[in-house]
Amino acid sequence: MSLCISGLLLACARGAARSTPSEAALSDDGPVSPCNQEPTRLDTDVQVFITASPANKVHFSTTDVKVGAGQTVQFVSQVNQDRCIVVADAGLLASGSQNPLTVAACGTASWTLLATDKSKDETALWSCPTTSDGGCSHCADAQSIRETINGKLEVTSGGGV
Repeated sequence: MSLCISGLLLACARGAARSTPSEAALSDDGPVSPCNQEPTRLDTDVQVFITASPANKVHFSTTDVKVGAGQTVQFVSQVNQDRCIVVADAGLLASGSQNPLTVAACGTASWTLLATDKSKDETALWSCPTTSDGGCSHCADAQSIRETINGKLEVTSGGGV
């Protein structure tokens, strides 16, 4: 079922995000405080920061991630909690990409997008904390916007490599 239909997206159409930090990640358990030191960043095309709001909730630094096909998107966690980042349309990811993507607390992880045009140019991003065993099993069954970090991945160019 489309995430647009199930209500997990902020908005399927382009535009401003409706989520606020108080809406996001209300189901987080464990430490969501900021990291003591800044994580080492990889050399990638696009970076999205996972940060903690003043209310000690977790959110993306941006809800619109604009990347061209074939580019890499890096997630830099600046919170003291392991995260699972999900791309709703896994078909946008290069072969072998992990989805959900596990981002260690105060660490980094990245996806590379397919270098081909898709029938649509954007898809949803969302996240939840990892389970106690370090997995992402409950991320696939988030029940509401209150259990997710929300965003959009916009593929703004196409073509092959």
